[in-house]
Amino acid sequence: MEFDFKKDYFSDKAAVKLSMGHEAFGTWLEQEGQKKEWVEALLVTIEQLQKREIADYKLVGSEFCLYLNIEEAKIINHSLHDLDSDLEDANDLSFYDQEIQAECGLEDFLNLIESWLAFI
Repeated sequence: MEFDFKKDYFSDKAAVKLSMGHEAFGTWLEQEGQKKEWVEALLVTIEQLQKREIADYKLVGSEFCLYLNIEEAKIINHSLHDLDSDLEDANDLSFYDQEIQAECGLEDFLNLIESWLAFI
């Protein structure tokens, strides 16, 4: 996963641009991850997963749910939980879905979060 961070010095908000297919992680980080303490707490959870102290984790945010397990990270916008099953299978929505859901390996996710913390 490739990413690039930027900071708006007027609003003091960090922004991230991620590689295609991972954009939802960027939207989620920009909305939820602006505070260092929040990111540090997430890193503690990832460490617990890696040590197998916990098997999985769910973090409900304002617009997204983050699901973590020992192998992967998945982010899903709350709106996807509300769609009918007919809409979920529609091919014309697949490009839009990339902006509201994404997944990656836990190691890639850890790299993103550690880099984000160092940036903010």
